[in-house]
Amino acid sequence: MAKLWRFLSVSIVAAVCLGLLLVPAAVPTVLGAVNEWAFEIQDETVTKVPVSTSFTVNITAVQLSTENSDGWEAYVRYDPTYLNVTGIDTPSKLPSPNNGPPDWYPVPGIYDMANPGYNNTEGILYVGYSPAPMSPKLNETFWLATIHFDAKAVEGTTYLNFTDVDMFHTTKILLVAMEVHNWTKFVNGMVRVGEPPALTMSPDSLTFNAIEGGENPPAQILELCDSGVDILDWSLTDNTAWLTETPTSGSLAEGVCEDVTVSVDVTGMEAGDYSATITITGSGEVQVPVSLHIESPTVPIPGGPANLSASALSISPQQVQPGQEVTISINVANTGGETGSYNAVLYINEVVEDSQTMSVAAGASKNVIFTVSKSQAGVYDVSLAGQSGQFEVGGGGWVSDGGLSTGGIIAIVVVVIALIVAVIFILRGTARPE
Repeated sequence: MAKLWRFLSVSIVAAVCLGLLLVPAAVPTVLGAVNEWAFEIQDETVTKVPVSTSFTVNITAVQLSTENSDGWEAYVRYDPTYLNVTGIDTPSKLPSPNNGPPDWYPVPGIYDMANPGYNNTEGILYVGYSPAPMSPKLNETFWLATIHFDAKAVEGTTYLNFTDVDMFHTTKILLVAMEVHNWTKFVNGMVRVGEPPALTMSPDSLTFNAIEGGENPPAQILELCDSGVDILDWSLTDNTAWLTETPTSGSLAEGVCEDVTVSVDVTGMEAGDYSATITITGSGEVQVPVSLHIESPTVPIPGGPANLSASALSISPQQVQPGQEVTISINVANTGGETGSYNAVLYINEVVEDSQTMSVAAGASKNVIFTVSKSQAGVYDVSLAGQSGQFEVGGGGWVSDGGLSTGGIIAIVVVVIALIVAVIFILRGTARPE
């Protein structure tokens, strides 16, 4: 008798729902009576999954009014180009007031599917059951099934559509006493299969320039983006004390970018070239080279309409032996519109050592070069065109690279000769006549 009632219910529902067209990712306008139920897959948003990964979606029977229900059949279409079903989970018992095991419908007889079942060639799955005959009907929202999917290695988008297959195989919710819904809502899902989360950045390197003793260079922006699907968590570190990044971690949704502010602190740093690396971790590891160039300060030189300035003081070598020459030079540039004349005065220990007068054409520059030597050991302070430095003269004797100075060699030779002469006299004094 129960099977007869069920067959009549299915037939009536199929006849009523035959013309129903399902709208993907939307809820149709309600028609007819207010007593309704609905099916939904996950929600109306896009489920984003990487290629070649496993994921699940839920089918829920949603109670929208006070009407009781005595059966549920859900046929779901999906595109087998992008997805394969690997399994279907269903409840072991129904919720209150039934609290009993589901009563499974017979095998639907299409696409060689069981109940629950699926066909990955056609791209369709089925699940259908009801409370046991003569048991209390359900009047609440509940979990109908969980579908296990494998995303293939193909990028694309597929709907998960509740659908009508034919007169006797259609997505529907049955009512007790052979009644059917005037309208059944369907909320369909959508799945996007794409590349795994991938971190991209712009630019791929950073360069900062500063003046020794001057202000810090302006901060720069490093843009991080997620070029794949799903959420990307990232964090970063660097390998130097003069770099600072804000923020140092975060999460990116698909297609979303975030700015990282990179700052440099040159306090106490000398002129020269420095390098560092920012390492970003997230879907792998990415490294951003950072370069810092600090120039020597430029000292303005008074000179009328010619705009003269001096920079790049050079002292070479900075450690010498007595009498060894030291080369001292500086660059004088003219950024003005007329030729300028400049008298460069070299001071050693605040005493004038030498001077040169030169003419520098507009837009040109010249090197002023001095050569000095000192016989006394000590540290010598250099001042030239407003810039300063030092060189050191050693104490003589043994040179810094482990060799001997000229005086040391002569002394050793004298000692050796004296020893040879002494040995000869001793040998003569001990000789006996024959």
